[in-house]
Amino acid sequence: MSVAYDINVLRNIVLESQHLRVKSTDSIESIVSDICGLQYDPNPTVHLNQYMMLWCRKKDFSAEQLDIAAYQEFTVIETWAFRRNMFFVPRSEYSLYREATKGIVRWGESDEGWLAAGDSPEVRAAEDELKERLAAFGGLTAKEIWDALGLAYEWNKYRREHDQSYNLPVFRAFYRLVRIGDLLTCGRRPGTFREPVYILKEKLGLPDPSGDPVGEKQAVRRIVEKLTASFGVTDPVHISHISGFRTADIAPIFEELTAEGTLSRLPYKIGRKQFYVHTVKAAAAGIAEDSREIRLISPMDVIVRDKAWLEALFDYSFTFEYFKKKGMKWPLSILAGNRFVGYLDCRMDRKTGKFIVKERNIFDPAFSDKQGIDAAIRDLAAFHGAKEIVEKG
Repeated sequence: MSVAYDINVLRNIVLESQHLRVKSTDSIESIVSDICGLQYDPNPTVHLNQYMMLWCRKKDFSAEQLDIAAYQEFTVIETWAFRRNMFFVPRSEYSLYREATKGIVRWGESDEGWLAAGDSPEVRAAEDELKERLAAFGGLTAKEIWDALGLAYEWNKYRREHDQSYNLPVFRAFYRLVRIGDLLTCGRRPGTFREPVYILKEKLGLPDPSGDPVGEKQAVRRIVEKLTASFGVTDPVHISHISGFRTADIAPIFEELTAEGTLSRLPYKIGRKQFYVHTVKAAAAGIAEDSREIRLISPMDVIVRDKAWLEALFDYSFTFEYFKKKGMKWPLSILAGNRFVGYLDCRMDRKTGKFIVKERNIFDPAFSDKQGIDAAIRDLAAFHGAKEIVEKG
Protein backbone atom coordinates (compact mmCIF):
# COMPACT_ATOMS: atom_id res chain seq x y z
CA MET A 1 0.00 0.00 0.00
CA SER A 2 1.37 3.41 -0.98
CA VAL A 3 1.76 6.07 1.68
CA ALA A 4 2.00 9.79 1.03
CA TYR A 5 5.03 11.54 2.50
CA ASP A 6 5.86 15.23 2.37
CA ILE A 7 9.23 16.26 0.98
CA ASN A 8 10.81 16.80 4.40
CA VAL A 9 9.92 13.26 5.45
CA LEU A 10 11.38 11.86 2.22
CA ARG A 11 14.60 13.80 2.78
CA ASN A 12 14.86 12.47 6.34
CA ILE A 13 14.46 8.91 5.07
CA VAL A 14 17.29 9.47 2.58
CA LEU A 15 19.62 11.05 5.13
CA GLU A 16 18.91 8.41 7.76
CA SER A 17 19.58 5.67 5.18
CA GLN A 18 22.83 7.36 4.17
CA HIS A 19 24.06 7.92 7.76
CA LEU A 20 23.89 11.66 7.10
CA ARG A 21 21.15 12.75 9.49
CA VAL A 22 23.44 12.31 12.50
CA LYS A 23 26.92 10.85 12.60
CA SER A 24 27.03 7.12 13.23
CA THR A 25 28.89 5.13 15.88
CA ASP A 26 28.71 1.99 13.72
CA SER A 27 31.84 0.27 12.39
CA ILE A 28 33.37 1.31 9.09
CA GLU A 29 32.41 -2.05 7.61
CA SER A 30 28.79 -1.61 8.66
CA ILE A 31 28.53 1.94 7.27
CA VAL A 32 30.19 0.93 4.01
CA SER A 33 27.74 -1.97 3.69
CA ASP A 34 24.74 0.27 4.40
CA ILE A 35 25.66 2.85 1.75
CA CYS A 36 26.88 0.27 -0.81
CA GLY A 37 30.53 1.22 -0.87
CA LEU A 38 32.86 4.18 -0.86
CA GLN A 39 34.07 5.41 -4.23
CA TYR A 40 37.84 5.76 -4.34
CA ASP A 41 38.92 9.01 -5.96
CA PRO A 42 42.54 10.23 -6.15
CA ASN A 43 41.88 13.98 -6.41
CA PRO A 44 43.82 15.58 -3.53
CA THR A 45 42.20 19.06 -3.49
CA VAL A 46 40.94 18.22 -0.02
CA HIS A 47 40.97 14.80 1.66
CA LEU A 48 40.18 12.06 -0.86
CA ASN A 49 36.53 11.27 -1.45
CA GLN A 50 36.49 7.99 0.50
CA TYR A 51 37.76 9.77 3.61
CA MET A 52 35.37 12.69 3.17
CA MET A 53 32.41 10.31 2.85
CA LEU A 54 33.24 8.65 6.15
CA TRP A 55 34.12 11.95 7.87
CA CYS A 56 30.57 13.11 7.12
CA ARG A 57 29.03 9.88 8.39
CA LYS A 58 31.12 8.39 11.22
CA LYS A 59 31.53 10.02 14.59
CA ASP A 60 35.15 10.85 15.52
CA PHE A 61 36.45 9.48 12.21
CA SER A 62 40.11 9.78 11.22
CA ALA A 63 41.61 8.83 7.85
CA GLU A 64 43.83 6.25 9.51
CA GLN A 65 40.75 4.27 10.54
CA LEU A 66 39.85 3.54 6.90
CA ASP A 67 43.47 2.72 6.04
CA ILE A 68 43.58 0.22 8.90
CA ALA A 69 40.25 -1.33 7.91
CA ALA A 70 41.25 -1.58 4.23
CA TYR A 71 44.96 -2.36 4.34
CA GLN A 72 45.62 -4.05 7.70
CA GLU A 73 42.42 -5.68 8.92
CA PHE A 74 40.93 -6.07 5.39
CA THR A 75 37.37 -5.72 6.68
CA VAL A 76 36.78 -3.63 3.56
CA ILE A 77 38.37 -4.32 0.16
CA GLU A 78 39.15 -2.15 -2.86
CA THR A 79 37.59 -3.53 -6.04
CA TRP A 80 36.11 -2.39 -9.33
CA ALA A 81 32.39 -2.02 -8.72
CA PHE A 82 29.90 0.46 -10.15
CA ARG A 83 30.41 2.15 -13.50
CA ARG A 84 34.14 2.60 -14.14
CA ASN A 85 35.13 3.25 -10.56
CA MET A 86 37.09 1.64 -7.77
CA PHE A 87 35.11 1.18 -4.55
CA PHE A 88 35.71 0.02 -1.01
CA VAL A 89 33.20 -2.74 -0.25
CA PRO A 90 32.89 -5.01 2.80
CA ARG A 91 35.10 -8.06 2.62
CA SER A 92 32.09 -10.22 3.50
CA GLU A 93 30.29 -8.89 0.40
CA TYR A 94 33.26 -8.88 -1.98
CA SER A 95 32.16 -11.96 -3.96
CA LEU A 96 28.62 -10.61 -4.26
CA TYR A 97 29.82 -7.30 -5.71
CA ARG A 98 32.23 -8.97 -8.12
CA GLU A 99 29.54 -11.34 -9.39
CA ALA A 100 26.89 -8.60 -9.68
CA THR A 101 29.04 -5.97 -11.40
CA LYS A 102 31.09 -8.03 -13.87
CA GLY A 103 28.58 -7.33 -16.65
CA ILE A 104 28.53 -3.53 -16.13
CA VAL A 105 29.90 -1.67 -19.14
CA ARG A 106 33.06 0.28 -18.30
CA TRP A 107 35.25 2.08 -20.83
CA GLY A 108 32.95 0.82 -23.60
CA GLU A 109 32.79 -2.86 -22.55
CA SER A 110 32.12 -5.12 -19.59
CA ASP A 111 34.75 -7.04 -17.65
CA GLU A 112 33.53 -10.23 -19.32
CA GLY A 113 33.79 -8.69 -22.80
CA TRP A 114 37.21 -7.17 -22.13
CA LEU A 115 38.56 -10.45 -20.79
CA ALA A 116 37.17 -12.44 -23.70
CA ALA A 117 38.65 -10.03 -26.26
CA GLY A 118 42.15 -10.38 -24.78
CA ASP A 119 42.02 -14.10 -24.10
CA SER A 120 44.77 -16.21 -25.63
CA PRO A 121 46.86 -19.23 -24.62
CA GLU A 122 49.91 -16.97 -24.25
CA VAL A 123 48.16 -14.60 -21.84
CA ARG A 124 46.61 -17.47 -19.88
CA ALA A 125 50.02 -19.08 -19.47
CA ALA A 126 51.48 -15.70 -18.46
CA GLU A 127 48.74 -15.30 -15.83
CA ASP A 128 49.53 -18.67 -14.29
CA GLU A 129 53.26 -17.93 -14.27
CA LEU A 130 52.78 -14.44 -12.82
CA LYS A 131 50.54 -15.74 -10.01
CA GLU A 132 53.03 -18.49 -9.23
CA ARG A 133 55.94 -16.06 -9.02
CA LEU A 134 54.02 -13.46 -7.00
CA ALA A 135 53.06 -16.12 -4.45
CA ALA A 136 56.55 -15.70 -2.98
CA PHE A 137 56.02 -11.97 -2.29
CA GLY A 138 53.91 -9.77 -0.07
CA GLY A 139 52.47 -6.49 -1.30
CA LEU A 140 54.26 -4.79 -4.21
CA THR A 141 53.61 -1.79 -6.44
CA ALA A 142 53.58 -2.37 -10.21
CA LYS A 143 57.14 -1.02 -10.45
CA GLU A 144 58.26 -3.27 -7.61
CA ILE A 145 56.69 -6.27 -9.31
CA TRP A 146 58.65 -5.72 -12.50
CA ASP A 147 61.84 -4.96 -10.57
CA ALA A 148 61.42 -8.24 -8.70
CA LEU A 149 60.77 -10.18 -11.92
CA GLY A 150 63.62 -8.55 -13.85
CA LEU A 151 61.32 -6.80 -16.31
CA ALA A 152 61.76 -3.17 -15.23
CA TYR A 153 63.40 -2.15 -18.53
CA GLU A 154 60.62 -3.70 -20.61
CA TRP A 155 57.90 -2.20 -18.40
CA ASN A 156 59.46 1.24 -18.73
CA LYS A 157 59.59 0.92 -22.51
CA TYR A 158 55.97 -0.18 -22.65
CA ARG A 159 54.50 2.25 -20.08
CA ARG A 160 56.77 5.30 -20.30
CA GLU A 161 57.81 5.23 -23.91
CA HIS A 162 54.62 3.63 -25.27
CA ASP A 163 56.64 1.16 -27.29
CA GLN A 164 54.11 -1.53 -28.26
CA SER A 165 56.87 -3.94 -29.21
CA TYR A 166 57.28 -4.40 -25.43
CA ASN A 167 53.60 -5.21 -24.85
CA LEU A 168 54.48 -8.59 -23.41
CA PRO A 169 51.85 -11.24 -22.51
CA VAL A 170 52.88 -10.92 -18.86
CA PHE A 171 51.96 -7.22 -18.86
CA ARG A 172 48.54 -7.99 -20.33
CA ALA A 173 48.21 -10.78 -17.75
CA PHE A 174 48.92 -8.25 -14.98
CA TYR A 175 46.10 -5.95 -16.12
CA ARG A 176 43.74 -8.92 -16.41
CA LEU A 177 44.51 -10.04 -12.87
CA VAL A 178 43.87 -6.54 -11.55
CA ARG A 179 40.65 -6.20 -13.56
CA ILE A 180 39.15 -9.47 -12.32
CA GLY A 181 40.28 -8.97 -8.72
CA ASP A 182 42.92 -11.70 -8.49
CA LEU A 183 45.40 -8.91 -7.67
CA LEU A 184 43.96 -6.67 -4.98
CA THR A 185 45.11 -3.41 -3.43
CA CYS A 186 46.56 -4.09 0.03
CA GLY A 187 48.00 -0.63 0.64
CA ARG A 188 48.96 2.67 -0.95
CA ARG A 189 52.30 4.44 -0.92
CA PRO A 190 52.59 7.97 0.49
CA GLY A 191 52.33 10.76 -2.04
CA THR A 192 49.81 12.89 -3.87
CA PHE A 193 48.11 10.08 -5.75
CA ARG A 194 49.03 7.18 -3.44
CA GLU A 195 50.37 4.47 -5.71
CA PRO A 196 48.57 1.14 -5.11
CA VAL A 197 50.29 -1.87 -3.60
CA TYR A 198 49.06 -5.21 -4.97
CA ILE A 199 48.77 -8.64 -3.43
CA LEU A 200 47.33 -11.93 -4.62
CA LYS A 201 43.72 -12.39 -3.55
CA GLU A 202 44.52 -15.83 -2.15
CA LYS A 203 46.87 -14.29 0.40
CA LEU A 204 43.86 -12.48 1.90
CA GLY A 205 41.79 -15.66 2.00
CA LEU A 206 39.12 -14.32 -0.34
CA PRO A 207 37.00 -16.78 -2.34
CA ASP A 208 36.73 -16.76 -6.12
CA PRO A 209 33.68 -14.65 -7.11
CA SER A 210 32.98 -17.00 -10.01
CA GLY A 211 32.40 -19.71 -7.44
CA ASP A 212 29.63 -17.77 -5.69
CA PRO A 213 26.57 -20.03 -5.78
CA VAL A 214 24.23 -17.03 -6.03
CA GLY A 215 24.86 -16.52 -9.76
CA GLU A 216 25.01 -13.24 -11.65
CA LYS A 217 21.26 -12.61 -12.07
CA GLN A 218 20.50 -13.12 -8.38
CA ALA A 219 23.60 -11.15 -7.37
CA VAL A 220 22.41 -8.17 -9.45
CA ARG A 221 19.00 -8.38 -7.81
CA ARG A 222 20.54 -8.42 -4.34
CA ILE A 223 22.78 -5.45 -5.07
CA VAL A 224 19.89 -3.46 -6.57
CA GLU A 225 17.86 -4.14 -3.42
CA LYS A 226 20.82 -3.03 -1.28
CA LEU A 227 21.14 0.15 -3.34
CA THR A 228 17.45 0.99 -2.91
CA ALA A 229 17.88 0.53 0.85
CA SER A 230 21.02 2.66 0.86
CA PHE A 231 19.04 5.66 -0.40
CA GLY A 232 15.64 4.86 1.09
CA VAL A 233 13.92 6.90 -1.62
CA THR A 234 14.89 6.22 -5.22
CA ASP A 235 13.80 5.19 -8.72
CA PRO A 236 15.18 2.88 -11.44
CA VAL A 237 16.91 5.65 -13.40
CA HIS A 238 18.68 6.89 -10.27
CA ILE A 239 19.97 3.39 -9.43
CA SER A 240 21.04 2.92 -13.05
CA HIS A 241 22.93 6.23 -12.99
CA ILE A 242 24.69 5.36 -9.75
CA SER A 243 25.53 1.75 -10.60
CA GLY A 244 25.90 1.40 -14.34
CA PHE A 245 23.25 -1.34 -14.54
CA ARG A 246 20.91 -0.71 -17.47
CA THR A 247 17.59 0.90 -16.54
CA ALA A 248 15.80 -1.71 -18.67
CA ASP A 249 17.32 -4.44 -16.50
CA ILE A 250 16.58 -2.66 -13.23
CA ALA A 251 12.93 -1.72 -13.87
CA PRO A 252 11.66 -5.34 -13.61
CA ILE A 253 13.56 -5.76 -10.33
CA PHE A 254 11.77 -2.68 -8.96
CA GLU A 255 8.45 -4.23 -9.95
CA GLU A 256 9.37 -7.51 -8.22
CA LEU A 257 10.49 -5.70 -5.06
CA THR A 258 7.26 -3.67 -5.05
CA ALA A 259 5.11 -6.78 -5.49
CA GLU A 260 6.97 -8.41 -2.58
CA GLY A 261 6.42 -5.37 -0.36
CA THR A 262 10.11 -4.45 -0.13
CA LEU A 263 9.42 -1.20 -1.97
CA SER A 264 6.39 1.07 -1.84
CA ARG A 265 5.55 3.25 -4.84
CA LEU A 266 4.69 6.86 -4.01
CA PRO A 267 1.13 7.69 -5.13
CA TYR A 268 2.33 10.87 -6.83
CA LYS A 269 5.26 12.02 -8.93
CA ILE A 270 7.89 14.54 -7.90
CA GLY A 271 8.50 16.54 -11.03
CA ARG A 272 8.38 13.89 -13.73
CA LYS A 273 9.73 11.12 -11.55
CA GLN A 274 7.96 8.19 -9.96
CA PHE A 275 9.75 7.41 -6.70
CA TYR A 276 9.79 4.34 -4.49
CA VAL A 277 10.37 4.12 -0.74
CA HIS A 278 12.16 1.14 0.79
CA THR A 279 9.68 -0.12 3.37
CA VAL A 280 12.31 -0.96 5.99
CA LYS A 281 13.71 2.56 5.76
CA ALA A 282 10.24 4.12 5.94
CA ALA A 283 10.55 3.86 9.74
CA ALA A 284 12.68 6.99 9.47
CA ALA A 285 9.52 8.89 8.49
CA GLY A 286 8.78 9.62 12.14
CA ILE A 287 12.13 11.17 13.05
CA ALA A 288 12.65 14.86 13.55
CA GLU A 289 15.15 16.51 11.25
CA ASP A 290 18.54 17.47 12.64
CA SER A 291 18.40 21.19 11.91
CA ARG A 292 21.69 22.16 13.54
CA GLU A 293 24.43 19.84 12.37
CA ILE A 294 26.12 20.98 9.15
CA ARG A 295 27.90 18.50 6.90
CA LEU A 296 30.21 19.35 4.01
CA ILE A 297 29.65 16.84 1.21
CA SER A 298 32.35 15.85 -1.30
CA PRO A 299 31.34 16.38 -4.97
CA MET A 300 32.08 12.68 -5.54
CA ASP A 301 29.82 11.56 -2.68
CA VAL A 302 27.14 9.12 -3.79
CA ILE A 303 24.35 11.32 -2.46
CA VAL A 304 25.14 14.10 -4.96
CA ARG A 305 26.23 12.03 -7.96
CA ASP A 306 22.86 11.95 -9.74
CA LYS A 307 21.93 15.57 -10.28
CA ALA A 308 18.37 14.85 -11.48
CA TRP A 309 17.56 12.80 -8.35
CA LEU A 310 19.27 15.40 -6.12
CA GLU A 311 17.35 18.29 -7.64
CA ALA A 312 14.01 16.46 -7.50
CA LEU A 313 14.29 15.53 -3.81
CA PHE A 314 16.44 18.33 -2.41
CA ASP A 315 15.82 21.17 -4.86
CA TYR A 316 19.58 21.57 -5.17
CA SER A 317 22.18 21.27 -7.88
CA PHE A 318 25.78 22.32 -8.52
CA THR A 319 28.41 22.00 -11.23
CA PHE A 320 32.12 21.39 -11.20
CA GLU A 321 34.82 20.52 -13.71
CA TYR A 322 36.89 17.59 -12.50
CA PHE A 323 39.64 17.86 -15.11
CA LYS A 324 40.12 21.61 -15.17
CA LYS A 325 43.56 22.31 -13.71
CA LYS A 326 43.81 26.07 -13.29
CA GLY A 327 41.21 27.64 -11.09
CA MET A 328 39.43 24.33 -10.57
CA LYS A 329 36.59 24.48 -8.06
CA TRP A 330 36.06 21.59 -5.67
CA PRO A 331 32.61 22.42 -4.27
CA LEU A 332 31.73 20.94 -0.91
CA SER A 333 27.93 21.01 -0.73
CA ILE A 334 26.58 22.38 2.54
CA LEU A 335 23.95 20.08 4.05
CA ALA A 336 22.20 21.85 6.93
CA GLY A 337 19.63 19.63 8.61
CA ASN A 338 17.81 18.16 5.63
CA ARG A 339 18.46 21.04 3.21
CA PHE A 340 21.33 21.73 0.87
CA VAL A 341 21.88 25.46 1.26
CA GLY A 342 24.94 26.07 -0.96
CA TYR A 343 28.57 25.10 -1.29
CA LEU A 344 32.09 25.98 -0.22
CA ASP A 345 35.05 26.00 -2.60
CA CYS A 346 38.03 24.80 -0.53
CA ARG A 347 41.47 23.35 -0.91
CA MET A 348 44.18 22.12 1.42
CA ASP A 349 47.69 23.48 0.85
CA ARG A 350 49.70 20.65 2.36
CA LYS A 351 53.06 22.37 1.95
CA THR A 352 52.09 25.34 4.11
CA GLY A 353 49.55 23.58 6.30
CA LYS A 354 46.85 26.07 5.29
CA PHE A 355 43.22 25.13 4.74
CA ILE A 356 41.99 27.67 2.21
CA VAL A 357 38.35 28.65 1.77
CA LYS A 358 38.19 30.32 -1.63
CA GLU A 359 34.46 30.94 -1.78
CA ARG A 360 31.24 30.65 0.20
CA ASN A 361 28.17 30.42 -1.98
CA ILE A 362 24.84 30.28 -0.11
CA PHE A 363 21.80 29.71 -2.33
CA ASP A 364 19.13 29.47 0.38
CA PRO A 365 18.12 33.02 1.46
CA ALA A 366 16.46 31.60 4.59
CA PHE A 367 19.72 30.14 5.87
CA SER A 368 21.67 32.37 8.25
CA ASP A 369 23.74 30.03 10.43
CA LYS A 370 27.16 31.53 9.64
CA GLN A 371 28.51 30.24 12.96
CA GLY A 372 27.46 26.71 12.04
CA ILE A 373 29.41 26.90 8.78
CA ASP A 374 32.40 28.38 10.62
CA ALA A 375 32.34 25.42 13.01
CA ALA A 376 32.09 22.94 10.13
CA ILE A 377 35.09 24.58 8.43
CA ARG A 378 37.10 24.37 11.66
CA ASP A 379 36.23 20.68 12.01
CA LEU A 380 37.21 19.99 8.40
CA ALA A 381 40.48 21.89 8.76
CA ALA A 382 41.26 19.89 11.91
CA PHE A 383 40.46 16.68 10.01
CA HIS A 384 43.18 17.71 7.53
CA GLY A 385 45.62 18.57 10.28
CA ALA A 386 45.72 22.19 9.08
CA LYS A 387 47.74 24.73 11.02
CA GLU A 388 45.76 27.71 9.78
CA ILE A 389 42.48 28.55 8.05
CA VAL A 390 42.65 31.18 5.33
CA GLU A 391 39.43 32.63 3.94
CA LYS A 392 39.76 34.54 0.68
CA GLY A 393 36.17 35.15 -0.26
